[in-house]
Amino acid sequence: MILTDEDDPQRIKDPPVSLPTVRYPPRAVGRRPGSALPDYETSQALAYNHLNDTQSTLYKPPRRRFLNWRAALISLAIYVLLTLVIGIPIILKQNGPGSNDKYPYNSLTASSPWTNKKSGAYYTPNINNISSPTELGIYPVCNNWTVVAALEGESTMQAWVEHIVSPNSQFSFTSNASSIRDSGIVLGDLYVDVNPNQTVQDITVSIKMQTSSSSVFDRTFVCFALSDNVTDLSLYIPANLSSSDNILFNITLLFPQSPVLGPIEAFGTFLPLFYQHFGSLSNVVSFKKISIEGPTSSIAVDSLTANEAFIETSLQPIVGNFNVTDSLVLSTVLAPIDATITLYNDPNSPSPTFLGLDTGNSNLTAMVTLMAPGNGPAMRPNFIANMRTFYGTLSASLVHDPSSPPASIKLHAENGIGPSNVILDEKFQGIFQVTTKQAAAIVSQGDATSIDPWNPELQRNLVTAVNTTDRKEGWIGWGDPPGYLEQTGEVVVDSSLADVTLYFRG
Repeated sequence: MILTDEDDPQRIKDPPVSLPTVRYPPRAVGRRPGSALPDYETSQALAYNHLNDTQSTLYKPPRRRFLNWRAALISLAIYVLLTLVIGIPIILKQNGPGSNDKYPYNSLTASSPWTNKKSGAYYTPNINNISSPTELGIYPVCNNWTVVAALEGESTMQAWVEHIVSPNSQFSFTSNASSIRDSGIVLGDLYVDVNPNQTVQDITVSIKMQTSSSSVFDRTFVCFALSDNVTDLSLYIPANLSSSDNILFNITLLFPQSPVLGPIEAFGTFLPLFYQHFGSLSNVVSFKKISIEGPTSSIAVDSLTANEAFIETSLQPIVGNFNVTDSLVLSTVLAPIDATITLYNDPNSPSPTFLGLDTGNSNLTAMVTLMAPGNGPAMRPNFIANMRTFYGTLSASLVHDPSSPPASIKLHAENGIGPSNVILDEKFQGIFQVTTKQAAAIVSQGDATSIDPWNPELQRNLVTAVNTTDRKEGWIGWGDPPGYLEQTGEVVVDSSLADVTLYFRG
């Protein structure tokens, strides 16, 4: 309650004075009275304009930088143009027909071409279709056993059958086993040899199978397709085997002791998880084409003669003695190759004899004997050889048969990071190149004597054109280094992290 002062009645009765009314505008939210700062909308607009100005400054390159890039591109174009106009004619002049360089860039230093590997054996049926006929229209007959027996007191089943086959056949032995899925479950042996019984005059093939149970036995198919010109054996393994199951095979092919008339036209195997052993067959039978294959299949050959031989596996070694006229390929992975090889090149053939040896992460050992009869110097390459490993020791020797005159040899021995040692005999003539990157390149010559059969008066010489720690290039032969020709011998040996040695016996 407001109380008035009784002593001042006049003051209350006086009328109010009329004055103009002053109204302040409504205060903005968040703005303090008397503040010098702009309001919210104004500050946001100012901030947005400042951000745009900043972005424009950041992303807009100055014109001077653009001019620098344009000048660099123009300079690069002028450099390339001068290189093409001036450099190429100089290179062509130095490498032209009139060049005095007697050691041109070696064709074998590049990645050497490999022969076309067949995707399977030289002769195989459709391994994934049990009812399909062979290429010659012969339908297979499956599980036609001579003997079937269950071992007493066990669930193990055994079966056996033998057939007499034609010497004029195309031979095929195949299996659809998986080297991954069936490893440790499926095992087998293929044994190809001469029959120890000299009274047997026929070629015989037999197979024995053993399974861990009757259920596995009933689901496994052993199929023969036989005729006068086909010998085909196919093994079909069930796909749903367990780790407790197992299947064992033993295949035996025996040739009579009397030589088989004419070579076998085609012989092929594709047997994963098998041990394949070929006995001493060279004196009894020869092959026009033979391929021996199978992932994780160990392969051993005592003696084999063929026009063309292709042998390939993985994770298992290849060991053998081979006599070949046209081509020989031995290939594996993560396992060694140890081969004794005789190569024969027909002087009437238009093509050289090819040798390819290929492995990785293991040793490669080859002893090669060369035979190239002729009445004069070679007019084309007689032998082309490529040897390759990645991590292991590469050891190779190439020597002429005593009855053979000097042949034209082109050899490329390549090692990734292991040492390489190559020996050539005193009949080799041609250019050489030995290179490494982080080790020593060594070339040496022995004291074996040799005479040029076509010009006995010429002296044998070794001429070195490049002689550094990691690289050796030159020529060896009789007389003076000739110009490079197609038939000029070549040997290239290279590695990266290990010593490389090339030794000439004389």
